[in-house]
Amino acid sequence: MPTAIVTGAAVRIGKALACRLADRGYDLAVHHYHSQPDDVLAYAKSKGVKAKGYSVDLTDLAAAEKLIPDVLDDFPDVEVLINSAANFIQQNIEATTNETLTDTLHLNLMTPYLLMREYKRRVNRGLIVNILDERINKNIPTFAAYSVAKVALAHATHLAAVEWGDTVRVNGIAPGLILPPPGHGDEYLTRNAPYVPTKTHGQVEDIMHGLDYLLTSRFVNGEVLFIDGGESKARRSPQ
Repeated sequence: MPTAIVTGAAVRIGKALACRLADRGYDLAVHHYHSQPDDVLAYAKSKGVKAKGYSVDLTDLAAAEKLIPDVLDDFPDVEVLINSAANFIQQNIEATTNETLTDTLHLNLMTPYLLMREYKRRVNRGLIVNILDERINKNIPTFAAYSVAKVALAHATHLAAVEWGDTVRVNGIAPGLILPPPGHGDEYLTRNAPYVPTKTHGQVEDIMHGLDYLLTSRFVNGEVLFIDGGESKARRSPQ
C-alpha cells in the first residue's frame, strides 16, 4: 500500500483528510502533538490499512526536520504529503507577541517548507498538498502572523511546483468558511455566511472532493484550489 503523511492529522481538516486517504487505501503516517490520534488510527484499522502516530512539536524546526526520515523508516512507500498542521491566533500586527510570531511562522511556513524539501530529497515522487486559506487573496489584519505565513506558503507552493514538477506535483487547497475557528461554535458560520457569494458556508466534504481531484488529476501542478464559495473574490466585512 502507498503511504500518506498528514500533519495535524488528529483534528479538524487534517483528521478528515487522513480519514479520506484511508478510505482510498493509503497507509497513514499520522502526525499529531497536543491532540491524540486514537480516532484516526482506529478508523484506519477499520479500513484495513496500516497507520502509526508521530508526536512531533512542529514549532521545533530540528524536530520537524526528522519527521520524513522517521516515517520512511516505518513506511518506505510514501506517495503523498499533506501539510495541514496550523495555529490560528487572533492578533493584529501591533498586538502580535514575539512568541506568537515565532511559533506561527514556524508552524505555518517554515516547517511545511522543511517537510517539502525533505520529501523531495528523500521521496521524490507523488504529491504534496499544502492547506492554505482563502485569506491569502485579501488583506485582513485580524490574524496577522497567520496570514503572512499562509501567503508565503502559497508562494512556496508555486515555486516548488515549477522546480519539481517532473517528479513531485505540488498544489494547495485554500478553504473558506467551512469550520469555525477554535473557540467559536456554528453560530460563527451562520453569522458569516451572508458575506459569501453563495450565501452559505461549506462542508468538510467539499475539501475532501478537492483532495480527490488533486490525487487523481495528474496534470494539475502548481494550483491552489479555492474551496470558499467565491469568498476570496468578494469584498466583505471583517470576521
